[in-house]
Amino acid sequence: MMKKVVILLAIFALAGMNLEAWESDLSPGNGFTFRPLLSGGGLTASLHGFGGVGEFAFLFYDSGLQIGAHIVGRGGGININNDNHGAGSLGVKISFGGLWPNGRFRSYAFVEGGLGAAGGNYGAHVAGLFGGGGGLDWLFVPNASLYLEFGYLQHHLGGRFAGGPSISIGARSFF
Repeated sequence: MMKKVVILLAIFALAGMNLEAWESDLSPGNGFTFRPLLSGGGLTASLHGFGGVGEFAFLFYDSGLQIGAHIVGRGGGININNDNHGAGSLGVKISFGGLWPNGRFRSYAFVEGGLGAAGGNYGAHVAGLFGGGGGLDWLFVPNASLYLEFGYLQHHLGGRFAGGPSISIGARSFF
């Protein structure tokens, strides 16, 4: 199973990078071009909970490669063995990918980690969060997109782990 997940992540990242490189003249660029992601937000669902996510990112482009450094805030409910927790975290997400030749789609792979707090039926806990996955942005206008991300999201609350496949949907607005 893990082998399939790693292969899928590689496909998300390499598809965008390679497709954009085919469209460029493949000559050495002038270095990375900076393009900030103004904001993004959406909903996340996993096997153990449901919540919301907001992000702000710094994106860098060069010869088909796009690298992003995202500041991510998450909040929502998590259920571990019928113990309900409300959790919030602040973290970092690093993404790698690129635009497709038509400029309407951007595919990427990412890794994410964060730290926050959670309150449950039995008190408050430090909450850790880590995961990874891949995603696709549909740039329906030049400076806005709808996104869909698939991945694995792992929570660590009060010495217990809860995680599994996750899906996120939302919108982003670019400068």
